[in-house]
Amino acid sequence: MDEYYRNRYEEDYEQSPGLSARAGNRILCITTVVMIGVQYLMVFLGVYDTLPLVLGTQLSVLLIPIIGAVISGADIKETFRIRRVRPKTVLFAFLVILCSYPIVALLNLISMFFVENAVAGTAVDLYSHGFIVSMLVMALCPAIGEEFLMRGVIYRSYRKKSPVLALVLSAVIFGLLHMNFNQMPYAIYLGVIMVLMMEASDSIVTPMLMHFFMNGISTLSAYFSEDTLEDMSEAAYNAETVLGTGDEMRFALMSVGILAIIMVPLVILIIKATFRVNGRRLSDAFAKDEPVYSRYALPEVNDEENILDAWLVIAIVVMVIIIAMNTFMP
Repeated sequence: MDEYYRNRYEEDYEQSPGLSARAGNRILCITTVVMIGVQYLMVFLGVYDTLPLVLGTQLSVLLIPIIGAVISGADIKETFRIRRVRPKTVLFAFLVILCSYPIVALLNLISMFFVENAVAGTAVDLYSHGFIVSMLVMALCPAIGEEFLMRGVIYRSYRKKSPVLALVLSAVIFGLLHMNFNQMPYAIYLGVIMVLMMEASDSIVTPMLMHFFMNGISTLSAYFSEDTLEDMSEAAYNAETVLGTGDEMRFALMSVGILAIIMVPLVILIIKATFRVNGRRLSDAFAKDEPVYSRYALPEVNDEENILDAWLVIAIVVMVIIIAMNTFMP
């Protein structure tokens, strides 16, 4: 291992351990309750425009994790892993998202057999405010706020107990945080690959870029497509709307499925290449007992950490209730 990485991880070993799992759960719970409360308060006050409703939610997701980390005495830069990334890492972040599109599309379509698309109506309303506003609200703000919360607070604090458990739980919670069944499956998938790419680059900037690329490409393509906007404005934007019926549906679903299967090994190869470019190893990232001189120093791993507590239970219960309401209530 070169001297740069040796010095970098040895320095990390000397720094503060950051947020505890309990502190992370507390921040998650407060953020969840506040973001829902803000929406209901705005509706109660007669604010029905999608733009302020979405911005209110995103500001909650952005500000509360930062404020919570500061109050908890954590080093913001180290807690959130705010580090520069190499140009190759930026390229790989874009490529892994590009290759993930068929996988995300397949998971999205499967969910739309059971529920309508949860993003379509919101997207159309935001598009009426113009392209710049749409990109800001749908791509940039979520890329910063949601990553600070999920990869910065939740994953990094859960990682103290177990890196592997943190990967799985943070991805599932990321799915639940979207609070609808339509987005949940592909959000869980994205949560996994974003953690892997964050570990590969040792920087939260990487999943932020991935998040921005994912939402930005979708916003860009939909905004300038009249046919897409027309489809999204329909009353029922579901699997039949997108795929058609009968043989047409089966052929379309099979085509997307085959493409998604082809892309899985490509995604894995790109993630491994990102680890290699940054002088890191996937096997080290999720090990619990690595010495300080290895590529990964994990001073924050502590078996005494307890992830499950009242704060987490409350947050999950609230999210599940909202998902049920969004799924079964008109």
